Amino acid sequence: MTSVEQDRNISSSFAKGLAVLAVFDAATPSLTLAEIARRTGQDRATARRGALTLVQAGYLRQDGRMLSLTPRVLALAGGFLQANQFGRRVQPVLNRHARQMEIEVTLAMLDQGRVLLLAQSTVDHGHITYGFTAGSHIPLAHTSLGRMLLAGLPPEDAAAVLAKTSIPRHTGQSLTDPGAILERVTQARDQGYCLTDSEFEAGITGYAVPVSRPGQTPIVAGCSAPRGLNPDADGERLLRGLQLCAAELRQAEAVDHL
Repeated sequence: MTSVEQDRNISSSFAKGLAVLAVFDAATPSLTLAEIARRTGQDRATARRGALTLVQAGYLRQDGRMLSLTPRVLALAGGFLQANQFGRRVQPVLNRHARQMEIEVTLAMLDQGRVLLLAQSTVDHGHITYGFTAGSHIPLAHTSLGRMLLAGLPPEDAAAVLAKTSIPRHTGQSLTDPGAILERVTQARDQGYCLTDSEFEAGITGYAVPVSRPGQTPIVAGCSAPRGLNPDADGERLLRGLQLCAAELRQAEAVDHL
């Protein structure tokens, strides 16, 4: 099929509507039409048609000039989670290992130059929680999840993804040189796990391990913890817990079709 034939099979209006949904996040839960147009790169009239169509469909609500997502968007994610049996094959595994590790465990994948959280354990007695939930995006370059995901790509693909990614400085420890970040990605690829220290949030160490098999879409599991009094022992314990969690998910083929 040629690119022209492919284009004829694509609804540009539908794609533009999806782009409107994608601009809302924790930092900007409400936006005006002008802001939506600017963020999507659409002209004002196109953004207005897309947004008002989504209002009528029940995915956006309008309060004066401001537009925001409605709970109905959760049904879209719910279909994915149910189809892939996250409630039976993923969530119980994350919860069990999180209880044993006494810390939240997260499953993640790449999504347009960011880390997309697919699932998050629920544990009442974890040491720390950051408020991220399934569907949240976190930065790629300065998190252990992000670097482990890049390590799951061929080196040239990882470099290409990073080249298109924003690399802000979150803390004084954040690496900003793409070459230095790729060196850490290579290290993670070689050793089979990734650690970051205070690059996304000061005083916090991130841990991540691969879940997917080589050649599959990169999926990783990770956790974050305050730097302890015995960082080597704490890190070894958490990495071992993550590796056991990842092994169980692989054995159950829980992420093979993502």
